Amino acid sequence: MGAPTNSQLIEADERLATVFSHFYCVQLSTQAQPLRQQLMPNYEMILAFNFGPPIPISIGTDPYVIHQTAVVGPLQKTLTYDLPAGADLIVVNFTLNGFYRLLGVPMHRLKAEDLHNPDILLNKSCFSQLWDQLAAMTTLTDRLKLISNYALAFVAPSDEAASSLLDSIPYFNDSAIDPIKALAQTNQISTRSIQLRFQTYLGYSAKQMVRFLRFKKMLSLLCQQYPESPDWLDLVLTFGYHDHSHLIKDFTYFLGVTPRQFLKQLAPGGVCISKSGKFY
Repeated sequence: MGAPTNSQLIEADERLATVFSHFYCVQLSTQAQPLRQQLMPNYEMILAFNFGPPIPISIGTDPYVIHQTAVVGPLQKTLTYDLPAGADLIVVNFTLNGFYRLLGVPMHRLKAEDLHNPDILLNKSCFSQLWDQLAAMTTLTDRLKLISNYALAFVAPSDEAASSLLDSIPYFNDSAIDPIKALAQTNQISTRSIQLRFQTYLGYSAKQMVRFLRFKKMLSLLCQQYPESPDWLDLVLTFGYHDHSHLIKDFTYFLGVTPRQFLKQLAPGGVCISKSGKFY
């Protein structure tokens, strides 16, 4: 998630580098002004532990509330969240197949626009029990240590099929290569098998990943150049869009706004583009 006042981005334990990318931690005093933040799509899973008041969020246009623990993702739409006074929140940001390795839930069972209770996904009360232990702790260091130890105790090793997906990431950064065909040839299996691996381990298709990575690169450049007026034609040509309407279509799909509306959102701040993943 984003980084408003009184928040920290903390790197994950090195032993969990292929499972978590980082923790987002925020604590607001009971006298603090409420904060509204937006997190741009990142196609990764997040797990939230909320120890303060309920936190209203929306994924795209769908409203939800985080009470104690919640799973969101793969985040394919803009996440808007309101941090109330007294907020006390830890968010675990997974990387690629890390969520599957920890919970063992096939990702295609999750609807990307929904908020999920992890105990319901597992049909166990383990995360509510973990929340109880975390809530009783008084320091952030102890909380993060407990979460890390929990993950180390239960995370499954990455199997050969999942590892092949991680090894394929360079293919997705080369527009001259069909990543699915290249990956299928490298692993000597069918393209359908590769697609099924993406759906099981990551929760989205290779085609969706290619589309998203292009959009994220373009969005990052747009933010770097702000407040300079963008050259829309140059962006279209640089990132391989068919035309301006094609670019607008991606803005509407991922963010629910036009490019010019997005620039207006940048002006007051409060918009966060996720940090680059460890593998892409």
